[in-house]
Amino acid sequence: MNASQRPKSIAGSLALLFLAVEPLVCGQTNPQAIEPEPSRDQPQLKIDTRQFGYKPDGSGVHDSLSLAFTESNDLLVAWTTSDESQNKTKIRSTTSVPSHLHALVFNSRTGQKERGGEWPSRYLQTTITPVGKENFLVCATDEIRLLAHDFASVRGQVLSAPTTCFGMRVSPRGRSFSTRTGTDYNLLDAESFQPLAKWSSKEAVDVHFSEDLLVGVCRPDIDLCIRGLDQGWRSLHVAGILPNPRAFGHQGTALVNGSSLAIAYGGEITVVTVEGAVLFGATSPKRFSFGAIATSTGGKRFAYIETEMRGSRTFDMYSAFDDHVVVYDLRQKAAIYTRKVKGGSAW
Repeated sequence: MNASQRPKSIAGSLALLFLAVEPLVCGQTNPQAIEPEPSRDQPQLKIDTRQFGYKPDGSGVHDSLSLAFTESNDLLVAWTTSDESQNKTKIRSTTSVPSHLHALVFNSRTGQKERGGEWPSRYLQTTITPVGKENFLVCATDEIRLLAHDFASVRGQVLSAPTTCFGMRVSPRGRSFSTRTGTDYNLLDAESFQPLAKWSSKEAVDVHFSEDLLVGVCRPDIDLCIRGLDQGWRSLHVAGILPNPRAFGHQGTALVNGSSLAIAYGGEITVVTVEGAVLFGATSPKRFSFGAIATSTGGKRFAYIETEMRGSRTFDMYSAFDDHVVVYDLRQKAAIYTRKVKGGSAW
């Protein structure tokens, strides 16, 4: 970037942004380093969503902001705003609240707004997510809708029972998604809404999926397991990964593409094939543990938020503090980028 150019950044989106955009500093791809030093580069883009109506924390009404990349690496920014003054702490996900869902699509290189949409909703938990070939999936608790590239309606479906939209998961390539009603989960095709598979949290939890596979933690042994769409669960044995992973701080397993998955437990991650062969592993610095994961749309990179427990264990007053995000490259089998983040904690 030319020194005379004005630096630009997207506040709070770095954990996703650098999965799709090549890092600017090439000195941060040394596979010998466990983690590169945190980047101090000026961010690439800056978008002030407040000018489009978003109300951040501290404004009296806090709208929950979501960020996601489309298949063409445009950036989807969305939030739902109540039409009335509400105390969100007293609102359940199935409580009817007159609201509006807002969605904006920006060019992730230039920051230019390309298009936007606004829809009335009856629930604050209404969400919108990129799926399939440049489509968008709207989850409105008791119904789902598929929108085209230009936000035109393609199809809709009323659900037999309310689903938890904030907990809805989408496959790495955006070709399928899950809905949850109570303890029952359904995997649906993102474009046709045809059912692909179903399971219950009584048999498996923390389930992630691709277009062909599901992986999770199976009961009653609390062990890693895997299955095809029309098959039963079977154990997934990985060398060096002990059974009962939750017993020692297991954080979750996620498919980063159709053939490999990342297993985080405490301060270590292991990336393996779906057959259980180890590809590579990584260890976080002392004091930190791996938390939430984000996968790239191309399936070549993934990122973990690393957290630190802060506060007083003596008085049982402590919480996880998001400290930094680390981006890993599957081909290089190493961390290629690190960035400090603003964590949510009282300490």
